[in-house]
Amino acid sequence: MNVLIKVITGSAALLLTLLILIPAGFANEPAKLSEEPTAEQALTIQQQLTYLDNIRLEDQSQFRAGLARLRQLQLSETADIEYLMLLNAYEQALLGQYDRVLPVLTQLLDASSDPTMIIKARMLAVNVLLLSNRHELAFSYFEQLTNNISAITDPELMAQVIVLVMFTYNQLERYDLSLLYLRYIDFNSIPQKLACRINVIGVEAKFKKVDSVATENETNIVIDECVAAREFIPANIARHHLMRHFLKNNEPEKVLAIYQQYIEEIENTHYPMLISQVQVLAAQAQLQLNNIQQAATLANQALLSAKSSPNNVALVEAYATLYQIAKQQKNYALALQYLEQQYQVEEEFNASKAKQQAAYHTVKSEIELKNQRINLLDRDNELLFLQQSIYQEEVKNSRLLLLLAALIGCIALVLAYQGLTGRKRFKIMAEYDQLTGISNRYHFNNQAKQTLKYCQAKHLPVAIILFDLDHFKTINDRFGHATGDWALQQIVQACKQFMRSNDIFGRIGGEEFVIMMPGCELDKATLLAEICRDAIASIDCSSSEHQFSLSASFGVSGSVVSGYDNKQLLADADKAMYEAKAMGRNQVVEYQKTDQ
Repeated sequence: MNVLIKVITGSAALLLTLLILIPAGFANEPAKLSEEPTAEQALTIQQQLTYLDNIRLEDQSQFRAGLARLRQLQLSETADIEYLMLLNAYEQALLGQYDRVLPVLTQLLDASSDPTMIIKARMLAVNVLLLSNRHELAFSYFEQLTNNISAITDPELMAQVIVLVMFTYNQLERYDLSLLYLRYIDFNSIPQKLACRINVIGVEAKFKKVDSVATENETNIVIDECVAAREFIPANIARHHLMRHFLKNNEPEKVLAIYQQYIEEIENTHYPMLISQVQVLAAQAQLQLNNIQQAATLANQALLSAKSSPNNVALVEAYATLYQIAKQQKNYALALQYLEQQYQVEEEFNASKAKQQAAYHTVKSEIELKNQRINLLDRDNELLFLQQSIYQEEVKNSRLLLLLAALIGCIALVLAYQGLTGRKRFKIMAEYDQLTGISNRYHFNNQAKQTLKYCQAKHLPVAIILFDLDHFKTINDRFGHATGDWALQQIVQACKQFMRSNDIFGRIGGEEFVIMMPGCELDKATLLAEICRDAIASIDCSSSEHQFSLSASFGVSGSVVSGYDNKQLLADADKAMYEAKAMGRNQVVEYQKTDQ
């Protein structure tokens, strides 16, 4: 049955597409609508717009009729005009007219100064562009959302954005990054329905992440929370994950128990993608039990359900199941037909996944290049400003003083030049690592002490990242110290592009580095460490004329657990780093204080 599992990289992500576009108040059961506002109630335009936003999926005919009425009015308030534009874009998305959505959103983004409206417009743009396979533009909007996520103050809006971020990282198979965003959620400040969806996406990431698996008990807790919130589609998506987990562990009886108990509820969702994938899992379970006839019936039902929903991975699994059945029945002509159909659909999935991954990395590279250019322009502007300041000071002096200063300056300059350049050279040699250009151990410790003293006085958090290259001695021994030096330089360059200007970066050992981040919380430092770990692992070493890969093990600590003592911070980060090495290297471990 391995062939039925290895092709499923995005099945659950596709299932969750519906959860991104629908509002938190929508479930598959008919909801009780509030009464339609009447003219006698004298509701404001903003209240009418909010009402239509709440019912846009629960009563689409009333939603469209209300929009048509409002479009006939001459709206004067900017907030009302922008809200109406957003709802017009939702209307086109619900009708599946994706090509009409982006022009409306582009106009809204160009005109609006409301941060909330901009975030909602970008979220809808990402959803629609992903659904219409315009991946590069979708990831461009996605990067804008992730770069500004820390500025969102509304917990519910933050959670809505994180649903989209986690969903997108799951599609990209970056389950580690998806799970990192869970720590940004304050579950006590968001609706139960929204919490349900976040947890379902988190369950998917844990099932898919290589070194982390959601437990049966954990998944059932999430399902119970979704049922309590009347979120039946997410609840059954979580059950689908559990069925796939049982099938992978050769527990077909458990798969069929879930199917028999909940298939009626699942069919009542009228969601073909979910229905077909549950049916095909049940078919595979029957095949494991050698119930050939029941397996064939369920597989054919899955095919019938799946054909009404595009990009449905149930097609691959159904054809694969029917191929296995025909092969067991020695009907080789039919088996070949099913196998060809399976390969055709599977090839389409792989092509789509490759296109999506390529688009994401292209956008990431373009944004990084743009940021580097902006940094260079900022430095050029600083230099021009300094030059202008010097010129203005010179103009204030009289010609006589300028000549006198020039005569004295020429004499002093000749005498002082050697001393100044010598002092500067010795200062650099004493404080900075000659190979990488970052602080050496002595200079880092001096900077760290001053920084910690300042942050402690101002009650600011401090975080520290300690990392050590994996198997660096092997690189030196096999390829020479010149290659090792090249690797160290590449690693410093890869990490520096993600650091802030006030972060302190030092080399404190042969292959050991440390980053101190004043004013930074521990969770954000862990996220930066994960980004740096990924950047190091992505370094292309072919330009060194040798074939090898780089990775590093990271330990993270902060003042919240280790205090403001430099030695203690380094010691705790060092413990976490060695724990990362013990876990198999190429890991990030956050120091957790334990009671002695």
